[in-house]
Amino acid sequence: MASPSPWSVSWRSPRWPIADGESRRPRLPNEPPSHGATASPEPSYAEGPSTPFVTRLSDIGERGAIEILSRIYDRGQPIGLGHDCGVVDWGDDYLVVTTDVVNQKTHIPAGATPSQIGWYATAVNLSDIAAAGARPLGFVAALSMPADTDVEFLRGLAQGMEECVREFGIAVLGGDTKESPLLSIAGTAFGRVRKDRILLRTGAKPGDAIVVTGDLGRAGHAAKVLEQPTALRSDALNDLLRPYPRIAEGMVLSESGAATSCMDLSDGLGVSLAQLASMTRLSYQIEWDALPLYRGLTALPPAVSKEVALYYGGDYELLATIRADAIGALLERWPTTAPRGQRLTVIGKVAASGGNVLITKTGREPLLGKGWEHFRSSAIR
Repeated sequence: MASPSPWSVSWRSPRWPIADGESRRPRLPNEPPSHGATASPEPSYAEGPSTPFVTRLSDIGERGAIEILSRIYDRGQPIGLGHDCGVVDWGDDYLVVTTDVVNQKTHIPAGATPSQIGWYATAVNLSDIAAAGARPLGFVAALSMPADTDVEFLRGLAQGMEECVREFGIAVLGGDTKESPLLSIAGTAFGRVRKDRILLRTGAKPGDAIVVTGDLGRAGHAAKVLEQPTALRSDALNDLLRPYPRIAEGMVLSESGAATSCMDLSDGLGVSLAQLASMTRLSYQIEWDALPLYRGLTALPPAVSKEVALYYGGDYELLATIRADAIGALLERWPTTAPRGQRLTVIGKVAASGGNVLITKTGREPLLGKGWEHFRSSAIR
């Protein structure tokens, strides 16, 4: 079955304008109707009979689009849809596969170097491999860019990708190149994990501890710095475009047998917890004072700091749930098993009901399910 979604989207019969001799098909973006055709509503997705027609992806967002695609592609995959990776049965293991696109319009801020872009396009894919608890095996990329792109830009882009894969002991195995109006990089990463150790977004139980690796708000802080005219752009661009995939940490969580679910935090804490809640029908209760906030957030106004830490995203840390009877032992072993000094922090617990909440010194408030979402979010991220 397709994985549950926070979106309530239903399908109605398409009403494409059809001229004499014209096949029934949707028009491409900005494509005019065929000769003789009259304007007519496009497919409509609605939550009820009174909901207005929806005609654009901007009305349903990325997760609404995923809901539609999941219904079409649902053919009994081994783990179902909706996780950070798909899988192929491979004996006692799963071959895990993920793909992620980076494009000039939505991901690349002014001043980014080709090497930073190449690293980023690779790292965001490897982060999904980490979320599955898998060991990476390889990476391929399809590069689309204008014909007048400087050759040195291509060289720097490739060097950034090569630097990232070398860091994790794999190689770029190939790919494709095409001409397009804007730069776009479609990466695909492969990994391997034991079937009984794969980390999925489902599996949490009431009482489980909620943990995150690293700190929260680094990428959001970098974005705020880049908004300033006197910004120290080099450091901020590195914080934004050189995330370090938590491959080793994901493997430790997988091999421990203590993790009940996991995903990466690319879209932000609030929306990630909303996705987990939608898939498990459980409540995720977070303590504000427990969050491992990036130190740079102290320079921001409190309200801005809170917004960045909870909802901006771009940190590519791991969000996981751990069995209550195993969290103590995992935390005790963590400093000796996880490399690079990355901390693992308990930020809350899973409950049977009550919705997602943020617990502060003044009480409890709803933890919103908002964050980065393509087709709806307008800023670069």
